[in-house]
This record gives sequence, structure tokens and C-alpha cells, in this order.
Amino acid sequence: MKKVAVAVLFFFCIVVFSATPPAFASHGVTAGVASEGDMDNMRNFLLHLAEHRELVRMDASLDSQIEFRNALRTNNKWRHNDTYVITVNKRGEGTGLATEPGDTMFFHAKYPSAVSGSLRDIPVFERLMTVVERANGEAACVPDDRTGKQGRHICAAEDYEVTESGARNSFIQIVGFDHERGEADLSRAKEACPEFTSDELRDRGWLSADMVGDEESLVRYLEGVVEHVSEEIGNAPGQSGNGAREEISVLRMVQLMPCWREWPWESGSIYFYIVTDTDKMFGIFNGNTPQLQDRTLRLRDDNGVEIAERILEEVRERDDTPDRGFLTYLWDDPTRRGDEVVCEEARPVSGPTSEDKEVFCEAGNPIPGRSTGTSVKRGYFIRTNFGAGDTYYVVGSGIYPRPQGGGGGGGCSIAPGSRNGAGAVAFNLFLISALLFLVISRGRRPGAKLLTWDLRTCRKERGRRG
Repeated sequence: MKKVAVAVLFFFCIVVFSATPPAFASHGVTAGVASEGDMDNMRNFLLHLAEHRELVRMDASLDSQIEFRNALRTNNKWRHNDTYVITVNKRGEGTGLATEPGDTMFFHAKYPSAVSGSLRDIPVFERLMTVVERANGEAACVPDDRTGKQGRHICAAEDYEVTESGARNSFIQIVGFDHERGEADLSRAKEACPEFTSDELRDRGWLSADMVGDEESLVRYLEGVVEHVSEEIGNAPGQSGNGAREEISVLRMVQLMPCWREWPWESGSIYFYIVTDTDKMFGIFNGNTPQLQDRTLRLRDDNGVEIAERILEEVRERDDTPDRGFLTYLWDDPTRRGDEVVCEEARPVSGPTSEDKEVFCEAGNPIPGRSTGTSVKRGYFIRTNFGAGDTYYVVGSGIYPRPQGGGGGGGCSIAPGSRNGAGAVAFNLFLISALLFLVISRGRRPGAKLLTWDLRTCRKERGRRG
């Protein structure tokens, strides 16, 4: 379906551009042309971006907006070497932190982990924000006077998107501004993080990530996450009506992302993530792998589990726990080395066709279409709208089962997220031995039953004891 959707949009672009006057089509400058050209090339690249954004707005679906953001990262029409797209807030757009234009980055095509940071400490960036505010919606450019950047120009223009409920989300698009990862200042965002003490968490009935060690504590941790996010969105100023609340929810999530990568929400292998409640399950936030933000969770693990499809089945099933569910699958354990499924070598950013986008790969990034790792993970998921309108999300987290205690009754316990010792090694040796046995004896790939056998045995054993 993804290939079909992208192909339709691609051919639609061809039809629209071929039917427009030459002045409109002359903006079809790619990132590669802009990176080698002058100010007019960079401005026309920005106008080309605006034309495609207009096509995306015609759809107005959350999926189409995120799909296009993903293309900005993976398609060399929009990203080439040091020319790419950055999206920041307008003056007064957003809550809390977003007061001056450019205070908060909403999107970064090169460094997903820079989202929520600010570039205003860089003088040329601050000048750009001043110029674009005075441009009355037109594209504005400034020369880049930084060492090694002379001769380049940076351009920006105001833009917006419309949510499915009709809310208007305004921002500024920037092209041609290249910087080092460390220049994205996250300190201001972190200074504004809501602070909690252990006593406050206990009084609320919430668990910090370092206290998660089994299914019961995982559920309590994730319930606390949902309550926390709902409160932050609900307390954000400037809301009126469901559409405005949905807009505020996305902005507030962006501002809180650096907070969610620290205690009490992250520890060792325990973190949470937020994805869209759509068939493609696009990433909104990931506490461990920012590269998965704006990417689909329609991934298959090495055991053949279709992860997004199975998660949606769990949270949409009308059983005794609606909007909630567990799933066992293979994923990357952040506290282990060697279980990652990532690109081994850098490749050029992909071309403009849907087929090229499917094989996009950069060194260290997750491989498109595949789960990020091979460790057994027991995931838990909650479907929620955070009390903010009609847009629903799925919030997830998980534990990595590891035998402890050297046998006997303790063999079915699960290690807390901050541990990674001999128990994990023993469990991995068990899995390797069992896998080799099945491959040799049956001559076929092992199925999901093997990977969940130990968990089912543990639960049955706990049931007999209870």
C-alpha cells in the first residue's frame, strides 16, 4: 500500500506541474541543484517545497503529513549533502517554550534527535528569523557568513498544515542551513521539564522506568506515562475547542521529548514511545531511537511477526481489556550489544522513486521494513487520545525477559531495565541452543512459539503458585 500511495502522489505531482504555467514549474529545483547554486536556486528550492506541501494539505490526513516528512529525510529531491529541511515554530505558536521564532525545532531532516532544540544562539540563524518575520509570508534569504559556508544562502518562509479536525498548525520552513549535531541547544527545553521526586511518583501511584521489572510494573509505568502526557497537554495554555487542543498536543509533545529521554521516564532498556493509531503506525516519539520518529512501525521481526499489525489487533480487540494489549516480538535491547539490526554501511540518500525510498539506508540507522533487533521483548500498549480531541495514538513500552537466580523458583523473574548481567547471557545461550536444535532437526526457520515458550511457562508457574 505504501508503494501505491507514494506512486499515486508522485504521478499526481507530474500531472499538476505539467499543467501549470512555466513560472510555477520553474520552482522545481531539487536539493542537489540548490546546494550547488546561488540564492535564487535556494529560494526556488524552498518554493518547490511549498508547492508539494500544498498537495499534502489537500489530503489533510495525519498519515500523509508524516509520510511527506519521511520523504524529506529519505529522498534526494529534498535532501542532498548539507542541503535539507528544518521546521521551527513561529512567534507565539506553541506553548511554554515557543515564544520567539525558531525557539523549538519541530522537524529536522538530518538529525532527528535535534527535534525540540533551538538554533537561535547561532547569529546567522537569528538574523534569518528576523528577516522571515518581516517578509509577510514571502520567502526570505540571508547569506551564510560562517567560516566555510561563505557563498551559500539560507532561505525560510512561513508555512502551515491543517489537521484532520480542521486545526491550523503554523510554522517556519528553512532550507540551506547546515550545522553540527551538537549545535542544537536542548538545554532550554530540559530546563522546562516537569520535575518529579520519588515521593511524588509514589503518591500518584506512578512508577519510574528504573522500577519496571515485570508485566505488572510495566503496566503501572505505562499508565503513569499516559496520565502524565494527558496532564501536560490539558494544562497547556491557549486551548479552545478540540481542533486547537489537537494542535497543542502535537506542539507540547515536541517540547517534552528531551524530558522523556531522562528519569523518571527512561532507564536502561525501559523507555516509551508514541505512534499514530493508523494502519501505518507512524512514529511521533521514541525514547530510545529518534530515527524511528516519522517512520512506520510496519516492520517484521526475524521470526516473521508483523509488529504493527499485531499491535493494532491487540489494542482494537473488544475483549475485557479494550484499547490495551501485550505482544511478544523481537526488538533491539538498548543495554545489549550485538542484537541490533541496522545498516552496516552508508549509502547515498535515495532517489525520487518509491522503489528507491524503500531501500533507503544510512550507517547505524534501522533497516527499512525490519525490526531493529533480535532480543525477545514483551511489549505493552495503550490506545489513547490524551484527552485532546479525536486524534488517537498508541503508547508502548516493553521489558526484555531474562532468567535470574540460577534456577529454581527464581528462574521466571524478569530483570529490571537497568540491569544487564549474567542472566541475559544465560537466556541468550538457551535461545541459541534451542534455535540450532530446531533448525537441525526440522530443517526450517523456527516460529514464534519457541520465542514465547519461556514467557508462557513463567506465567503458568506464577499462576500455580498464586
